[in-house]
Amino acid sequence: MKKYVYQKKFYNVRVAFAGYFAAVFLIWSIYRYIVEKDMLWGFAIIACVYVVFNTFISHSYPEEVDIDDHRITFRSFGTVHSYDFKQIEDFRCKESAASKRVYLRINKNTAGLLKGRYWVECAYFNDGIQLFNWLLQKEDEIHPGTVKAYAHKSNEFSPEEKKAIEQRQQERK
Repeated sequence: MKKYVYQKKFYNVRVAFAGYFAAVFLIWSIYRYIVEKDMLWGFAIIACVYVVFNTFISHSYPEEVDIDDHRITFRSFGTVHSYDFKQIEDFRCKESAASKRVYLRINKNTAGLLKGRYWVECAYFNDGIQLFNWLLQKEDEIHPGTVKAYAHKSNEFSPEEKKAIEQRQQERK
């Protein structure tokens, strides 16, 4: 089993603090909306509800991702979402290669709002590049006929090309 863990200090700031701040600001926004009846506070309420829901209710920002031969598990604030690979019908990634961030949907049609949607910020996980690549490879494995999977396959280097690239990199040093 491989365990990927979000760096604690970054998780506390980027996820936990942001969630708690949104919860407090939600209360303030509701109060201001009642007092002022200004639509701006209504928009603030909607934004805060979205952040609080994703952080504390649907647990969309995992603190830990565990992967073994049979399942993938996401942990956040004491809640565990686990998926057996045999039961996964839909595994879609929307990745940002520059920031190593992946929006992952698992079993989109059956999971609902409380499970199956994850923002995985691989750059802040231990072995984050490995996790990022694993998620994309798993998507290609589950959906081999997609244009995206075909593009990934066509962009791979052959062993000879990889060796030549490594030699050029060593020569530059």
